[in-house]
Amino acid sequence: MSLFSMDLALKFIGFLSTAYLARVLGKSGFGSISIGISVLSYALVLADCGLTALGIRKIASDPKANDITGQILNGKLILAVVIFLLTATITFALSGLSENTYIILNYLFFLFPAAFMLEFFFVGSQKMDTVAYVRILGTIIYFLLVLIFIRDRGDAVLTGIAWTFGGVTTALFFFLFYKKRGLSFHFNGIRYFIKILKESFPLGMASYISQFTVAFPVVYIAYIAGNSQAGIFSAAFKMIGLFLVFDRVFVTLFLPKITGVISNREISLEKIFGTVLKIVVCLTLIVSMFLYLFSDFIIIKVFGDDYTESILIFKMLLVYFAFTIIDSVFANTLIGMKKEKVYTLSLLIAVIIILILTFVLTPFWGEYGIIFSFILLDIISLIYMIIYLKKDIEIKIARSIILPVI
Repeated sequence: MSLFSMDLALKFIGFLSTAYLARVLGKSGFGSISIGISVLSYALVLADCGLTALGIRKIASDPKANDITGQILNGKLILAVVIFLLTATITFALSGLSENTYIILNYLFFLFPAAFMLEFFFVGSQKMDTVAYVRILGTIIYFLLVLIFIRDRGDAVLTGIAWTFGGVTTALFFFLFYKKRGLSFHFNGIRYFIKILKESFPLGMASYISQFTVAFPVVYIAYIAGNSQAGIFSAAFKMIGLFLVFDRVFVTLFLPKITGVISNREISLEKIFGTVLKIVVCLTLIVSMFLYLFSDFIIIKVFGDDYTESILIFKMLLVYFAFTIIDSVFANTLIGMKKEKVYTLSLLIAVIIILILTFVLTPFWGEYGIIFSFILLDIISLIYMIIYLKKDIEIKIARSIILPVI
């Protein structure tokens, strides 16, 4: 099974769970679990701290480097404990003994099975079939638990437990496949923790920034407008996330091509870049227009009549959807040219601006202020990458972007 097929299957099963929960829990309950997932997303990034990326890199360079497996797991476990305690303390301080607190805590328990996941070992060893089957199995277990135990609004607190059990299944099967290869590992305690953390931290910078961007809106909307509005926004945002599978297709097909062109110089980088950019812009516009025309049908059929307010949000987010895919052309070109720092810096600049705009605009426009900020984030990031790429290749903005739009 290819990486793309795995990603598509995971997104589809995950979205079935999302649609079911949105209908069963209603806007308020769905908003509550969306907050829990957003907080967990922050916690997972902090608890990983680039260790997964470092583990993949180390195993890929030396598959027999068995000691690195124990060091990575040791680091992730220590961070999981620290981040769990820190996040739980902050949650209790801000929300007290509320339903949101219990939902967040149940999701946070996922940090511990996540710390033991050996996915990095199999990715580094190029055993993508194993990764695919185990990840899909864990997602199916979660989906089945949701169908069995989540029946009405009062069951919202159980969703985090189902998520955690799905994680336990995933971690357990990764471990079984690891033992089947006759391998073992041992923990190093605190001895190597600081050393490996210094090495891994820079690798996680882009993840920290991008995850902050994705998880921030739901938490902030819940804070200023309540769980129901968070649920309405989350429904539209998750639908956009499903259709961003087109972005995944692009990355899968385009990045190896760009890397090959840069390495071999058999054909002009400017030529393939310009051609791909025009194709992506045209296809993105077609898909965006199709989704816009059928947005009412899509939202109501998937989430139900309670989510009619999500339709306008979904339509506005289609601008963000289009720019995100177009941004991928530039981002993956930079990555192929081994200039990831430029991409990371563009994200950082954009996030600073989005925070400023969000706090300025939301008092007047509510969640629509956040959508506007998101669109500007992509535009600012795109402009920065265009300016930088122009130093190395010729970019014909009018021919590749403006003309297809017209």
